[in-house]
Amino acid sequence: MTFMVRKIYLIKKDFQARFILRFVATATAWAAATVVLFVMMAERRLDEIRYTSHIPVRTTAELLLPSALTAQFVTLLIFAASLAYAIHDLWGRLSVPLYSIKKDLAGMAVGDLVSPVTLRGDDEFQDLAGELDRMRQDVRQKIAKIKDRHDGLSRVAGELQKSILKGKPSVSQASLLRETVERMKEDVNVFKC
Repeated sequence: MTFMVRKIYLIKKDFQARFILRFVATATAWAAATVVLFVMMAERRLDEIRYTSHIPVRTTAELLLPSALTAQFVTLLIFAASLAYAIHDLWGRLSVPLYSIKKDLAGMAVGDLVSPVTLRGDDEFQDLAGELDRMRQDVRQKIAKIKDRHDGLSRVAGELQKSILKGKPSVSQASLLRETVERMKEDVNVFKC
């Protein structure tokens, strides 16, 4: 009995680290931009009030809340745009190899076991594509073995049929046919349906 070691195909540490680093950098830049924009707008508003003779403001909230909301809204738009770009970039990096794998799997599903499962050299999911290609090769070998057994079975059945037509069926030919059928059953039973 062989034990399979579980592999993690979809979470590559390097890819995950780059994505998280990009997200953290964007969130940090968003927070810093919000603070800087708020400080600039608040200073401008305070400078306007400082040189007026009449101050209509009763609370600091009345004074600074519009500046805080405007700064938050502007930086939120910038953050949303950069997040949309990051998601678009991520989708672009993932959709091409996933589509290629999907296309190769669809080919295998209709019986194309000759074409390999391949990705471009810099695409993500190289390990997954390699394992899928090994699976394709294994299935191809098993099917080739079944085809060989089928050819042998056809040959033995033909010889038995000829001997029956001549009126001299032999026990050895019948047992050879039975053995060939049993070997073919073993090969077919590898597939669980």
